[in-house]
Amino acid sequence: MTRLSFPVFYYFCIMKHIILTFLAFVFALVAAAQDNMRPLTTFVPDSKVHDFGVIKEKDGKVSHQFVLRNTGKSPVVISDVTAWCGCTTVGYTKRPVRPGESAKVTVTYNPLSRPGKFSKEVVVITGGGTTYTRLWVKGNVMAYQHPVREDYPYEYGEGLFMNLKVLSFPPLQKGEQYVFNLMIANDTDRTMNLKFVRRPDNRVLKMPATLQLKPRERTKIKVAYRAPQTYGRQRWIVLQPYVNGKAVKSMKVTFAASRL
Repeated sequence: MTRLSFPVFYYFCIMKHIILTFLAFVFALVAAAQDNMRPLTTFVPDSKVHDFGVIKEKDGKVSHQFVLRNTGKSPVVISDVTAWCGCTTVGYTKRPVRPGESAKVTVTYNPLSRPGKFSKEVVVITGGGTTYTRLWVKGNVMAYQHPVREDYPYEYGEGLFMNLKVLSFPPLQKGEQYVFNLMIANDTDRTMNLKFVRRPDNRVLKMPATLQLKPRERTKIKVAYRAPQTYGRQRWIVLQPYVNGKAVKSMKVTFAASRL
């Protein structure tokens, strides 16, 4: 992890503000437009809600096709179909739907990295933005246990995996703090008693000294460092993990030099 220089950081802050302001403006326009819209009662879906039930994350995307029948006396043209989540995509009939005919709206949901229950609204906009029909898809995603090396690429031994090989703290002035999220996995079928020993002992490095992981458990801990003073040279220590009392591969912790 690196620390951005002030000009770059300032630039990103400005861009973030511009993007957030733009999104707020767009949502305000949409909300205002919806206030002036009315439901189209003569565009009748075969069902307003489709329940996918329990789906497996590893099986990938799921789709459902809604059929909407025009029971009115005038043709209906779908102007757009909106889904408020990037996890949901849509397809729909582009031609005018004559009285007595039907249109199709296909809704596809991507469960990747979205375990648990979900309910997503889809709005079918008609009449050039003057009318709408609301639809929903819902379900429950069964999480896929990804191979441990996907998120924890570094093997330390005795079934211990972590997401980092080196904890490299950026330059810090006196009193400044930086925090790492250290992800830890027990890739064994037994309980793992984990202990971290710092050599030499660095008491300003704040982290749990011990923790216990259940079989196949994956977790994360915070490793924080607050600079007690401004150092003009790089320093480092060794973080030595012990798994059930046995030393495994060590991790290097570096502290970058700061400008005095």
